[in-house]
Amino acid sequence: MKIFYYLFHFLCYATFVLPALVDPERCSKLYGQCKKRCARYEKQIELCLSPSKICCIERAFEDD
Repeated sequence: MKIFYYLFHFLCYATFVLPALVDPERCSKLYGQCKKRCARYEKQIELCLSPSKICCIERAFEDD
């Protein structure tokens, strides 16, 4: 029964607390796009408001 209790608290945390900590405008401020996967020429820089998406930005030539 404790497992369900901890699972419930974790799901509440992941659903309500974590999205509140992520700035929804941050990805667009950094000229990125929220996607499910980044392309090979892009890199992940941030999490998006949606839990299944990440913020991708084009790589600079120095990052290779």
